[in-house]
Amino acid sequence: MAAVTSSPGKYIWAIGAILINLLKLPILLLYYFPTFMRPDSRWTIFQSVMSHYMNSFIYHTAYVETVTPLDLQPGSLGDRFIKIDKAPESTYIGVARPGSSISPTTTGGIWFPSPINVTPQENDKPVILHFHPGGYAMGDVRNDSAFAARNLTERAGSHALFSLYRLATNPNGRFPAALQDGISAYYYLLHDLKIPAAKIVLSGDSAGGHIVLCMLRYIAAHGKDVGLPVPSCALLWSPAIDMMTATQPGKIRANRNYKVDYMDETFMSWGAKLFVSSDPAASGYINPIGVPFQCPCPVWVFCSENELFHDEISKFVEVMRSVKDNDVTFRVESLANHNIFFAGNLTGWKTEAERVADEAVGAWVAGICRSPV
Repeated sequence: MAAVTSSPGKYIWAIGAILINLLKLPILLLYYFPTFMRPDSRWTIFQSVMSHYMNSFIYHTAYVETVTPLDLQPGSLGDRFIKIDKAPESTYIGVARPGSSISPTTTGGIWFPSPINVTPQENDKPVILHFHPGGYAMGDVRNDSAFAARNLTERAGSHALFSLYRLATNPNGRFPAALQDGISAYYYLLHDLKIPAAKIVLSGDSAGGHIVLCMLRYIAAHGKDVGLPVPSCALLWSPAIDMMTATQPGKIRANRNYKVDYMDETFMSWGAKLFVSSDPAASGYINPIGVPFQCPCPVWVFCSENELFHDEISKFVEVMRSVKDNDVTFRVESLANHNIFFAGNLTGWKTEAERVADEAVGAWVAGICRSPV
């Protein structure tokens, strides 16, 4: 394994994987021509082929352990990139308290579609703080988040700040690093930009959705004490829920949707094993199903029928709705697999993803924030 997780082995492996996948294309087109050979007989050939390629991509990424560094240089982004300093130390308490190796630090963020101009007119519209996917193992939103960003900003008629949080594959990236970074980004919007909490929407897809859940639990427990008021609402797109189960490849393979989703046990367990904490106080953050909480704001939850997370998301919604006063909206898209909000334009679910974004941001968020959209 070590031979392909360091140079030059990983580059040789990557080139080989690309060439093999290119050569497989005509075979896949023929293989998926009969509907009964597709992961779901109701899928198109394109959806079937792209699901195969997505699976191959994340498998090989995990196999060679391709690490996404935390890049805090603006590059071609110009003023769309910002550095986010850590909040005052008193903001991080409980499970988020600074430790010997994991402490709040400077991170970054990227504005979509442009830097926000904080004016009374801008403050009348929702501002979205979004956390990207990647299993806590990869992703930095610079090159791959345009579709998700459009789904948010065009329907909100406003701006979204995509957080560049620490990944578990980076040094000192284990829990609660990403939670600390989420707190820092939220504090920045509230106290540096003076955006009212009632106009801030927390949003996250896949692992990013898990970060939002951690933030909501933290705000519910400590927000009043540390200067983090309740946001207007939260959007969870195909959220990862149980990070502890994700550390166990056998349980992932046993999932009833394993063969129709592109998610891979090598990829999922790679990030999860690096992310989870042994701190008993963190258990409700690692897997909220067993420890539901009173959510401080309305939450809109989305998943697809054929995704690996479907059953645990459904269970999460059930247990959260059992808590008094929780306001949880649940939307399931038939046929599709994981995270079409982020990758639907690539995997053949663009129309469905845009329709769901219309419902979530164009209607639901707009109604809560009471702003023109």
